[in-house]
Amino acid sequence: MKRWWSLVGKEWRGSWTVILLALAATIGFDTWLAIKAPVWSARINGELAFGLSFIPFVGIGIAALVVGYYTMRNEWRDRTSLQLLSYPVSGAGILWAKLLVAVLGLGLITVVATVGTWFVTQRSSIPYSTIMSATEDILRLTPWERTLDIIWMVVCSILGTAFIVAVGLFSFTIGTIVPRISGLIAVIVYGLTWYLTFAFAPHAMYAFSFVPNPGLIVYTGLGPMAARKVIPLLPFWPTIMGTVILILIAGKILELEVDA
Repeated sequence: MKRWWSLVGKEWRGSWTVILLALAATIGFDTWLAIKAPVWSARINGELAFGLSFIPFVGIGIAALVVGYYTMRNEWRDRTSLQLLSYPVSGAGILWAKLLVAVLGLGLITVVATVGTWFVTQRSSIPYSTIMSATEDILRLTPWERTLDIIWMVVCSILGTAFIVAVGLFSFTIGTIVPRISGLIAVIVYGLTWYLTFAFAPHAMYAFSFVPNPGLIVYTGLGPMAARKVIPLLPFWPTIMGTVILILIAGKILELEVDA
């Protein structure tokens, strides 16, 4: 386990420059929006700055889609793959380390972007009715219900990000089987993996609906007659299982690279 954490540290040291640049760009953009928000609220629209503050989240989503692929691609491009494969860690262990660092980096940027959006909101003149309509359902929850919902939403966001990164890692690793056309193979595998995911996700969620699932607490209806309801998070277990399977298969292929 100590060797694995050493590998995680190596991956983090190799990624912190990109993460730092992304954090600086996010902070700079949100700071600019916060400065402009009062002016735009007075002259144009009070919600303009608030809407633009979600642009970093779009960038985070795009980064999640490609970070797994490019993390592995850089290893092969820089000829450091043999050094990576020489670590006394299994192929799956190598990929878990890369996955952890990618999720931590994206999570850190997401936290900063969320704080930036909150700050921009404070500087914007958003109508009170808009705020109330957006928070009405949340305010009905008791503190412990609200806390539990937030915890499960954060956990599901982490799991979703991990699965997206795992698809990228898996796709590139499959592509290395045919080095001459590795890029084409990776693109085909990437598209096919997502097709199979969306095609079989409903069946997987149905199968796992018979086991205990975490759920979000909501209230339906108006006023004192609102009924408490728990919405099960059916993608929870299929996402975990899918991520593990992708990493294990890709890890075995990496171990074959070591043998070669």
